[in-house]
Amino acid sequence: MFAAQAHSFTQQARLAITLAWVAGYTNIITFITCATATSHMSGTVANLGRHVSQGEWTLAMFSLFLLVSFLIGALASGVCTETGRRRGWGSIYVLPILIEMVLLALFAFGLEVYDHGARQSGPPLFALTGVAAAAMGLQNATITRISSGVVRTTHLTGVLTDLGLESAQFAFWALDQRRNSPPLPPRAMVRSLSTHATPRRLALLASILGSFAIGACLGSAAHATVERWAMFPPVLFLLWLVYRDATTPIAGIEASDLIGGRSGMNLSPALGVFHVRKDADRRAQV
Repeated sequence: MFAAQAHSFTQQARLAITLAWVAGYTNIITFITCATATSHMSGTVANLGRHVSQGEWTLAMFSLFLLVSFLIGALASGVCTETGRRRGWGSIYVLPILIEMVLLALFAFGLEVYDHGARQSGPPLFALTGVAAAAMGLQNATITRISSGVVRTTHLTGVLTDLGLESAQFAFWALDQRRNSPPLPPRAMVRSLSTHATPRRLALLASILGSFAIGACLGSAAHATVERWAMFPPVLFLLWLVYRDATTPIAGIEASDLIGGRSGMNLSPALGVFHVRKDADRRAQV
């Protein structure tokens, strides 16, 4: 499932959309329980500047702590994926997802240990928000690496920006289609919508936005109804992803026979040409 470079656009989109709800879910839970957002850091940086200017050093240290926690999560993802790539692991992204699951499980455990009054101050606040922010940084870095920097899942500023840009591109594309002479028949128009990059990108961005919002809605409802078990859904979902990756990876990758001069095309080994190995026992699933 997380094999390096084995993802099609559809597989990347499915993974991004399914992980976006985890971010929305986790963020609303941390906001409700700790009065702190942990899935995005723009507001945290703004608060850091405000606290420093007002001499509120304890609050400034907390904002800095959140930034460092998010950064550590992203760093951990980079270390795991690069180590897996260098050692030739079949799935270099399963370890970051597993670590994220453990961090969210620790967050869920912390919610059980600390009562309502203790969660929004002192060491409990640092502990709870620290592990949640690290999990979000790890997830965001992992999906960024999987999609080659195309999508993010833990914050929506970039998603909304790209959505606006892609909407403009789509409007111009649709206008060009109307100017065709003769106009495309309905079936051809539908086919072009399903294959053109801009409509597909729009659908992906809108789905990530919707998935994040759905996650926030579900998290809020879960905390209101089953507070003690509110963090179980994202933890179990990530556990399922890890299981699926371990049992049914998308595909194996092996060196291409295009390298070399006897049966290949005399390409340089420095090119690192690979191909996806066909295997009837594996199915392309996410």
